[in-house]
Amino acid sequence: MQMPKLGVGVVYVPGLEPLLHSGNTCVQVIEVEPQTLWQLVSEKPRRYALPPQALTALNRLPQPKIIHSVGFAVGGAQPPEPAFLEALIETAEVLDAGWVSEHLSVTHVHSNNRVFHTGFMLPPLQTVDGALCAAHTMSILAKQLPVPFAVETSVNYLRPRSGELSDGRFVAMAVEKADCGILLDLHNIWTNERNGRQNVRAFLKEIPLDRVWEVHVGGGFEFEGYWLDAHSGVVPEPVLELLEEVLPTLPNVRALVYEIFPSFVPLFGLDGIEHQLERLKGIWDQCTWPPNDEILEMPAHPAFISTRDLHVEITPELWEATLGELVTSGSIEGTLAAELKQDPAVPLIGTLIWKFRAGAIVKVLGALTKLVLLHSGQKRFEQLLDGYFRMSKPTSFASQEAKGFICYLRAQNLDIPYLPDILRYEEAAIESAIMQKVQCVPFSCDPIQLLQALIDGHLPDNVESGVYELEIAPDPA
Repeated sequence: MQMPKLGVGVVYVPGLEPLLHSGNTCVQVIEVEPQTLWQLVSEKPRRYALPPQALTALNRLPQPKIIHSVGFAVGGAQPPEPAFLEALIETAEVLDAGWVSEHLSVTHVHSNNRVFHTGFMLPPLQTVDGALCAAHTMSILAKQLPVPFAVETSVNYLRPRSGELSDGRFVAMAVEKADCGILLDLHNIWTNERNGRQNVRAFLKEIPLDRVWEVHVGGGFEFEGYWLDAHSGVVPEPVLELLEEVLPTLPNVRALVYEIFPSFVPLFGLDGIEHQLERLKGIWDQCTWPPNDEILEMPAHPAFISTRDLHVEITPELWEATLGELVTSGSIEGTLAAELKQDPAVPLIGTLIWKFRAGAIVKVLGALTKLVLLHSGQKRFEQLLDGYFRMSKPTSFASQEAKGFICYLRAQNLDIPYLPDILRYEEAAIESAIMQKVQCVPFSCDPIQLLQALIDGHLPDNVESGVYELEIAPDPA
């Protein structure tokens, strides 16, 4: 298969463009997370699209592209939905991606007669049955892609369970059965060790290193007694030391990618990001691998030897439904639920999901957030968020979360001045952004006075009442 050696790169985040010009030798490849750019343009039938302005911006960048999907993990029993597959294939083709990767995690589970999004990368069932289940789902995706496919070694905050496969053995069994590549995230497996799971070097001894095409590194921080994989800035020194040790042992590695979440870019700064890339480029350049051309020879597929599964009473479907319900405020009982409730990582994951969902709503519904905070205070706003999260499951897109929260607030009949106007305004703004069309929204008062007061950080005084209409145009950026 065609797999060029690309070098050091970065996950694409809007705002990094000054670092991505052709003269910057530290950025040799760009990794695109398509779901951060897609828009949900239709609910029924479900359809996703890559906005033309985003595609234009990406195609202007001189570096080759690879795709790192973050929307439908393949470590569980749920196969990717057709609309997701269609959009992923289209994105890979239009960007001429070298390969596609996705997470060896669980993001969609079937429970109570419906499939829902978990809002977090949950760990799969680490048994033989779990590995076979993941391999089947991985194969469904891989067979439909026009380019090679790899899975990422993911974070697992849960405590090791008696009788489960080790982290490394689980990864090895899944990728060998699916016959795909590995995206080795060194910060993830270092995080797992730091939180009490398998030792990094023991993990590396158990996985087929010749299947590693790509390596990820990033930063993290402490939170409630855990080290989080947060993509927050500085790569920890132990991870860089591990990279120096491991990278030369990967005969088929094609790319080394630095990850940072968009929210940390302004805090860390472009200079900080460039310094991290320079360090990675220095490590990459020091490595000497055997000569190779663009043809990657996949290792021979080994005989898959099954072993006795010590958790035969726990199926992947039961594991996913139980864990998914527990971390999303669902109600579920049973022996497995009782066991998982004793793991302190379960409420930790629930807290992180709450924060992610709240962050998405605040980001999309800026005017609404300010109105409720100014009128009712932080505690009341969090109570409203909590009420919405308890009655609804996470969604894949921030716009969906925002629309759901708008519907929830309407049903509460809250006595907040100007709330109906602001709800209509926020709803129209979302539609304008998604459809890339002008939207007209009625107001019962002067919208300019109202919105300017919220921007200035205070409740409006003596806003003129009347019949108004505001035209909302899509932002071309």
